[in-house]
Amino acid sequence: PNDADGSNSAGLSFAQGFISNTFASKEEEQEKIDVLVALHACDTATDDAIFSGISAGAKIIITAPCCHKEIRRQIDAGSARKKDELQDILSHGILSERESEIVTDAVRALLLEIAGYRSNVIEFISSEHTAKNLMITAVKRQKPP
Repeated sequence: PNDADGSNSAGLSFAQGFISNTFASKEEEQEKIDVLVALHACDTATDDAIFSGISAGAKIIITAPCCHKEIRRQIDAGSARKKDELQDILSHGILSERESEIVTDAVRALLLEIAGYRSNVIEFISSEHTAKNLMITAVKRQKPP
């Protein structure tokens, strides 16, 4: 991790790169994470960030996911193998893409809840600027639900 140059904030650091190579993945430093932020973590990198934040006991986890390819591949593969109830509904690429995004982010929010966080999915940038405008926030509960 690099110190936050010019931030005048002691103890603040940033790490850029693959989540598996950052301080969040190193057992000896996990207890030091208060806030984990993953902006535009592509595809399953968002899941890796969420996992790292949960594993580290981060008090706050903030992710701005993009590129929801994992669920999309599974939906597309399932439809190609057999005719199913959603095949006609999701036959247009943009609808399949958006369905994949909603399902993926809903599952992420639910997993954070199960892990003891209060999660929220919000629009953080107007859709006129980008379609990738959801943010998942999670705050660790004092006591599990």
